[in-house]
Amino acid sequence: MKPPTISVVICTSDRGTQIISAVESILANDHPAFELIVIDQSRDTATGCALQRFAQDRRFRYIPVRFNGWARGHNLGLRMARSPIVAITDDDCVVPPDWLHTIEQELQAEPQVVVLYCNVLPAPHDPDAGFVPEFQCSQRLVVHTLQDKWYLRGIGAGMAVRRDQALAIGGFDEALGPGARFKSAADVDIAIRAILFGGSVVGTPATYVIHYGFRTWEEGRHLTARNWEGLGATFVKPLKVGYYQAGILIWYELRFVLLEPLLPLLKLKRPHGLGRFVAFTRGVLRGLVHPIDRKSLKYRIESRS
Repeated sequence: MKPPTISVVICTSDRGTQIISAVESILANDHPAFELIVIDQSRDTATGCALQRFAQDRRFRYIPVRFNGWARGHNLGLRMARSPIVAITDDDCVVPPDWLHTIEQELQAEPQVVVLYCNVLPAPHDPDAGFVPEFQCSQRLVVHTLQDKWYLRGIGAGMAVRRDQALAIGGFDEALGPGARFKSAADVDIAIRAILFGGSVVGTPATYVIHYGFRTWEEGRHLTARNWEGLGATFVKPLKVGYYQAGILIWYELRFVLLEPLLPLLKLKRPHGLGRFVAFTRGVLRGLVHPIDRKSLKYRIESRS
């Protein structure tokens, strides 16, 4: 078996047999030298039992852990990966057969890029009942500045990082993302820190994942509040340590979360969508009082469970 030149990390929790489609699609990739690392944070053994069918595949590595957190799990995956590129997707996604090959090609074409986002397409669903989180860019975009980062809003269901460069800036912020203090935006934060530390970020339509993470509209309201609070906490971090150019991120978001909901007032109609502004502001204020490591621009973790 050749040493892997690209790794995949999936962090999962209590999916049981639902994760099988994700794993099968990755192992079906046509890349000649890759590995798949599954970090299992499940509270029971159902997921581990479901994954037993892949145990004989030498590309597959199963790691059960007793901690929670999207960022913490992916940081473990980064440390365990044996290749210079680490692709990341969710346990409710499937990928095309050329996913890894395309990601590797895209990063080889941009040596300064630390973080890559690919398209995340929604699986078929009933839009009247709910939605599937997605990200789509129509053309390739390489971002070198925070001002341009606002136009590239990729998500963790379809991304990749250069392992050494990501670890050099501290990996993912473990105070961010599902299972953490601020329950979102770890996938956004690492791109912002990469730019601040001299790297670049690319968004590419050259490949994609299909996301099956359907949410009802009621679930969507809770997800939206969580996401905007995480973004507020993420964007205020650079300002706390003197990267004042990061203020452009907060300004752009405030235009979106405050001005857009207030536009109906011009037509003497009731404003709507102010919950995003409230959540974003809450994240900014909570982030301002949370201690931060000035070197890595990561929030300090005061205790572990």
